[in-house]
Amino acid sequence: MRLVKLLTRTGPLFTIAAIAATLASHQGLTGLAGALLGLTLQLAALQLGTLLGALAWRLKIRHIIIGVGTELRAWTTPRIRVVLRSLPVVIMVGARSIHPPVRRRLWLTGTTSALVGAATAAATWLLATGPLSYGLAIGATTCLLHELIPRRSAGTTSPGWFLFSLPRLKGRAAAEMDATPLVNDVVEAVRAADLDKADVTLARLVEAHPSLLMTTGAQATVLNIRGRYAEALHLLSALVGRPDMEPRDMALVLAEMAGATACAVEAGQLPLEIGLPAGTRAAEGAIGFGLPRYRLTGTLAQLALLRGDTAEALSLARQSADSSTDGLGRADSLATAARAQMAAGDNAAARTTLAEAESLAAWLPRVATTSARLKIT
Repeated sequence: MRLVKLLTRTGPLFTIAAIAATLASHQGLTGLAGALLGLTLQLAALQLGTLLGALAWRLKIRHIIIGVGTELRAWTTPRIRVVLRSLPVVIMVGARSIHPPVRRRLWLTGTTSALVGAATAAATWLLATGPLSYGLAIGATTCLLHELIPRRSAGTTSPGWFLFSLPRLKGRAAAEMDATPLVNDVVEAVRAADLDKADVTLARLVEAHPSLLMTTGAQATVLNIRGRYAEALHLLSALVGRPDMEPRDMALVLAEMAGATACAVEAGQLPLEIGLPAGTRAAEGAIGFGLPRYRLTGTLAQLALLRGDTAEALSLARQSADSSTDGLGRADSLATAARAQMAAGDNAAARTTLAEAESLAAWLPRVATTSARLKIT
């Protein structure tokens, strides 16, 4: 079921599968099976290309996620998180540029990904001898052509965007990209729980790029990680009226606002009767501007818990924990799950859930306050 959800919530992949299946249909059911395998193979090849490009052009590899579904095993350090999930049918690689020139390194990484994908598609045609292998070649080629179409939204960025659109980036969008090394320094300091270093780096970022959205986002991140949710919310709210906001920007800002609002209510920094509807509207707005709903499951879990729907909160929190790409995100989602279990009267389950959260980030404000509440109860 989780694999089906992955395909259906990712409209482009579902479209690719449908096109590839149509093209391969004259090969019978075997050809259709080959097309699906070709789609999966090409997606893995493009991600492998991203990994190779990141290593070659000195990008920071943030995470490597193998498969979908429930997390089976994870290796987490302040530098990288590697996760093995229950259905190892796909691979996802997250990388960011930490050294200038940022755009050149990202373009070269995107080019490497595209070249590995093209080589994979060519190899499937060279080895095609029957219905299964012809279907494989059709699926891999269809997927490659689709991924070379430049697309960038709040949910995804295609290799084609890095290849064809990134070199033409100008104005604020280019400045945002060039500021990523300093932003990543702030994020890495937070991940390493070195908040003093995060403050120092953030000050440098604000001085160098005071008007960028990424700068405000980094400020909000540091405020949230210190438990100053209302201040983070106030900072993010000031962005909504900016005339240079694109739909992707608006989706990401509203998502951050929804999360900060839920945390502010939870921490008693904002009244429930004001924060709950405001957080719900922000979450719905983020989805409306193109952010996939699954990217908001952690915040939606908190909002459900604030509404008193413990079953929905627990289900969403578990989904969020399973889909997390970093240790802090998983720890935060597990804290929500533990709170839902406590609200349902199952403190024993909450202790088990919270034990994993503490092993990942015991210092995280929501983990620490949940632990304190559990000890009192």
